[in-house]
Amino acid sequence: MEPMIKIENLTKQFKDNVIFKDVNAEVYKGNVISLLGPSGAGKSTFLRCINMLGEPTSGKILLDGKDLVSSSPKELIKLRTNIGMVFQNFNLFDNKTILDNITLAPIKVKGMGKVAAEEKAHSLLKMVGLDNKSDVYPNSLSGGQSQRIAIVRALAMDPEVILFDEPTSALDPEKVGEVLEVMKELAKQDMTMIIVTHEMEFAKSVSDEIWFMDDGKIQEKQAPKDFFENPQTYNAKRFLSKMI
Repeated sequence: MEPMIKIENLTKQFKDNVIFKDVNAEVYKGNVISLLGPSGAGKSTFLRCINMLGEPTSGKILLDGKDLVSSSPKELIKLRTNIGMVFQNFNLFDNKTILDNITLAPIKVKGMGKVAAEEKAHSLLKMVGLDNKSDVYPNSLSGGQSQRIAIVRALAMDPEVILFDEPTSALDPEKVGEVLEVMKELAKQDMTMIIVTHEMEFAKSVSDEIWFMDDGKIQEKQAPKDFFENPQTYNAKRFLSKMI
């Protein structure tokens, strides 16, 4: 089976500052990958490079065999519709209702009809228990509700994979669980996900593989049980001693 995403010798640097270098990794359909590591390890930058929100310095990012890095702008727009992104701070449009936030990209980018887009949005909102919020504006929502809406917005595009950049880090502690429950449900539905997170128990329970990133590279790729019980590198052992 061919990987859905194949990353080859990916490097990102700002002038003389190398964020990561020669990273190689593969993600298969239905995989849930948790990307762990200390702050400043380059995890978020790496994630943003996967969907070309940040342009790599060199290397390849193959989605279903097509290289995003060397694609033309027109090709890249089409390819990126297959990659959803959920940010730390929701990134909802404050001047649009929740329904408009969700339907905007399917209508504008994918050419979906308004009625069909709204029907899909309502169905997804019901899935996360927020269909009663479709006509309100983001500033009336809690952080947990906003992040669930952000996940729905990503799902509305029918992506092949969703990238999560520390989706619970901006939330009050009591709101974290409601977002993680939605992500657990997506994992049960075999949604392919790459998740930058500091929620260790969540990563342990939901992931197919843990990638540990530090010092500009992915130092370990292990099954969750193996990583948490028997990390192989000094950096991973030090990281876990502080996190658990």
